[in-house]
Amino acid sequence: MRDEALIHFHYGRHISAGVHLAHEGAAAPDLVSEAAPYLDPKHPGRCVVGFCSAHPGAVDDITNAPPRGWENWGFGEWDDWFGRINGVYLVDLRSLKVKQYPLYSCAPLIVPCDLSGLPGRLVPVEEWLKA
Repeated sequence: MRDEALIHFHYGRHISAGVHLAHEGAAAPDLVSEAAPYLDPKHPGRCVVGFCSAHPGAVDDITNAPPRGWENWGFGEWDDWFGRINGVYLVDLRSLKVKQYPLYSCAPLIVPCDLSGLPGRLVPVEEWLKA
């Protein structure tokens, strides 16, 4: 089984290009967490640059942003977009929730992750604006 992942950052309907990890897909949530100081909570595109800066050896490619309507995609659409036996991670920059469309063997489960409680890391945009 391939250990790949695709990570997209989004703020509302604005979504970044995808960061393709060909070899460390299972570590994607940890890599996002470690890259948090390099991420810009209101700019999905800059998050891709920040992630690449934090993990230059882990990123194998950058893919296009998905087409309009991606907000309503389920497992099947993400599976068609990225391919079987891979994982897709959507990082919501407003709430810092990560929605994972996991490896095909786990289909069609969605695994929620929450990055908002990590000390010293990004905070949800609403909290960031209050500071």
